[in-house]
Amino acid sequence: MESLRGLGYSPETAVADLVDNSIAAGCENVWIELDWNGGAPIAGTSDDGMGMEASVLAQAMRLGGSGLSVERRSSDLGRFGLGLKTASLSQCRQVSVISRQNASTAALVLDVDVVGQRGWFAVVPNPLPAHALVSKLQEMQHGTVVLWDRFDALSGLSGLDKESFFLRLQDIRAHLGMVFHRFIDGDARRAKIWLNGHPVKSWDPFQRAHPTTRPMHVERVRHAGSSFTVRPYVLPHRDRFANDAEYERAGGLGGWAARQGFYVYRGKRLLVAGSWLGLGGARAWAREESSKLARIEIDLPTDLDQDWRIDLRKSQARPPGALRTRLTAIAGKCREEAREVFAFRGKRGQRAGSAEPAAPIWVAKHSESGTTYRINRQHSLIAACLAKPDDNQSMLHAVFALIERTVPVERIWLDVSEAEGAPAPNLDKEEEALLIDQLAKLAAALPSSLSAAERINVVLCNLPGNVESLKKVLTEKMRGKA
Repeated sequence: MESLRGLGYSPETAVADLVDNSIAAGCENVWIELDWNGGAPIAGTSDDGMGMEASVLAQAMRLGGSGLSVERRSSDLGRFGLGLKTASLSQCRQVSVISRQNASTAALVLDVDVVGQRGWFAVVPNPLPAHALVSKLQEMQHGTVVLWDRFDALSGLSGLDKESFFLRLQDIRAHLGMVFHRFIDGDARRAKIWLNGHPVKSWDPFQRAHPTTRPMHVERVRHAGSSFTVRPYVLPHRDRFANDAEYERAGGLGGWAARQGFYVYRGKRLLVAGSWLGLGGARAWAREESSKLARIEIDLPTDLDQDWRIDLRKSQARPPGALRTRLTAIAGKCREEAREVFAFRGKRGQRAGSAEPAAPIWVAKHSESGTTYRINRQHSLIAACLAKPDDNQSMLHAVFALIERTVPVERIWLDVSEAEGAPAPNLDKEEEALLIDQLAKLAAALPSSLSAAERINVVLCNLPGNVESLKKVLTEKMRGKA
């Protein structure tokens, strides 16, 4: 029993395991109460699911259930028949389960110290534990309560000061909103989760409600007589979010870099929340800044558990060897698209009335010695400047060459990495006025065959961020000159 307590559950994964059981029991609500209690926490979880009669409860309190070979319902989130016990006892030394079915109550207590003294015994409590959730259950026709008592040093909640305890509650809330977001949103059979009286809000890893999230081609993969879907998404660049708070929320628990990669679901319950699953060929992909916008949904049925080697805590999955090449190809395309969005700040410049991206200001030149960056002499603005009959053209070429050979690539990369993607710089009024004057001069240098609107589009299409305000002022300025 003591050995089973050290399986590596965190408080959030342990609570999530209890929510699995509640959802499998057909609940509509799960109520979770976590009380600091002066550093000696008390925890309870209750649901309005189908409940258990005494014989079924006795079976549920055994270590090990019907086994891995037994076919499970698609809605059954269990796997090993251990979760209730191992998750609970990873946090505390005593777990009590009280359940009602057909208005009849059954209860058992599993206590680590009792097992150490008497062997594998569960005790029938008399009277029932004094807890608000138990009193509430007695007024219901069906449901189940799980109480955790005697937290010890093995738990991640024991011995914390009040502030630290409530910070951990924030992590638990965020974890539940991530793991069960499809149930909370109703994509799966809807279930509401309440933590200390407040509803847990869902967190969609793929930000499907955002207008600039880019879904890629959905693939159906067949394996071992079954099949599953793979849906890649490229999320928006930082510039596409309304503000920093919205951007941070979209990053999720742990931040953008930690949440890139595959999201593996089993029965619509999230198992793996961002991992490259050891894929990538000879050298496995690492979490990189350039791929942090790539997230890929894998939706597994329960009959592929063994092939994907789902672990006891339901926090890891490993793809079968036969699928690694296919999944690497899918993820490789998603990573490439994500890199482009990251590099072009969410969009490539685009000429009005054209589906083709505008020519970039900078072009990369790859060689065996590395990558250098050159100013694109073919860009319409630069070409227009160079076409002017002026004795200073040679000087302009010299300045370009100096700029190209002194681009601080390493410094820029370091700054952007440390800032988790630099936001578009904000200009003060003086800088903005100067920029508008410079852009107006560039627009005037373009061929006269272009209309004022076309010139403005050429000038602005490569600039990052929202340029609508610049476009408006520049239009008025050029109209005044006309």
